[in-house]
Amino acid sequence: MQIIKINELPVTRSPRGPKIRNVFSSEKTTITNVLLDPGGILPMHTTPVDTIFYVREGSGYVLIGDERERVVAGDMVISPKNVPHGLEAGEEGFSVLVFKLG
Repeated sequence: MQIIKINELPVTRSPRGPKIRNVFSSEKTTITNVLLDPGGILPMHTTPVDTIFYVREGSGYVLIGDERERVVAGDMVISPKNVPHGLEAGEEGFSVLVFKLG
């Protein structure tokens, strides 16, 4: 059994700017915890794999293509591969688990 204590993982910076924790990586799956300060953004970008966003804490917006939806802790959003997506934090900040499924 492998237990990952996400809040104890080191915080680094993504090439796109936000603070992140690298949670898990294998040949077909990557899990990252994106940490956005109030008003922070993860800029729109495209990935060649399906992506799932799970909101751990806070609230904000998930952007997929032309859509922009408010989400809160406990919400999960599916983004299909090759469609631009991004994140925007609300007033309290935003912690989102990002699952990339290859």
